[in-house]
Amino acid sequence: MYDIGGRVGWSWRGSLDRLGAAGPIVALVVAGNIVWSGFQIVRNSVLGLMDTALPVEEQTTLQKVLEQHLQTGVQYHALRTRQSGARRFISLHVLVPGAWTVQRGHQLLERIEADIRHALPIAAVFTHLESLNDPASWDDMALDRAVAPNPSQSPRLA
Repeated sequence: MYDIGGRVGWSWRGSLDRLGAAGPIVALVVAGNIVWSGFQIVRNSVLGLMDTALPVEEQTTLQKVLEQHLQTGVQYHALRTRQSGARRFISLHVLVPGAWTVQRGHQLLERIEADIRHALPIAAVFTHLESLNDPASWDDMALDRAVAPNPSQSPRLA
């Protein structure tokens, strides 16, 4: 072994000799820690570049926030979450009774969005208001609709 300490006089050989048989074990533990740390750094870097779903703990927090708003006649579906870097993205459709006014539905959505952002900071929340009474509201639960609705069959606005 070479004297690494130079003029200070400290050498690896002397330090390892004092460890005896534990030296190789300590070296393996240190090497394992370096490999694990490197893996974590690479993993976090790659996940920062790719979109992933929110962690299970955050999804559970989100579910608890939404459950507080499930009043009689209010439901939600098409809940989607993703994380890109430190930023969170949450999208959901809130279904309300058809007799509700747009203002009442919008006020509910504003409360839901505020509560989500309070529970999960740095979140962009996208909500979509739908009527429970409209069958088309249930056609968009999947990521893509099977068949786009025919505009000529939609009710006309007066």
